[in-house]
Amino acid sequence: MIDYEADTPVYEQIAVVLRGRIEAGEWAPRQRLPSVTHLEQEFGVARQTIMQALGMLRDRGVVYTVKNRGSFVKLGADFVTVITAEPGMRIVVRRPSDSERRELDLADEGDVVVVERPGGPVEVLPADKVEIRGPRS
Repeated sequence: MIDYEADTPVYEQIAVVLRGRIEAGEWAPRQRLPSVTHLEQEFGVARQTIMQALGMLRDRGVVYTVKNRGSFVKLGADFVTVITAEPGMRIVVRRPSDSERRELDLADEGDVVVVERPGGPVEVLPADKVEIRGPRS
């Protein structure tokens, strides 16, 4: 589950767990996720850590948040990951390795997007499910 000693920040690990549950169908489109308080207790972390995890999912287009109501699963079965290019970030589109093709369940002609963040984890995502945006201003 969550490795509090890992190099990957805890909020990123929580975001991965929550996204996995969404993709597995635990929460349907438009369904509200558990409250921040519930998630704090479940993962044994501070409120800010949960807020960062939800922010990461929001930035990637997986959930949306309604003030004073909570976070909800976005409509649609195919999620698009939104990546905002930032200084020091490297984004590459390439052919996947055989193991990446199996792991991501890609068609033979599918490419992957590799995202490298300074000091962060490397992400490999299906290219047809990624939207790359310019830096925020």
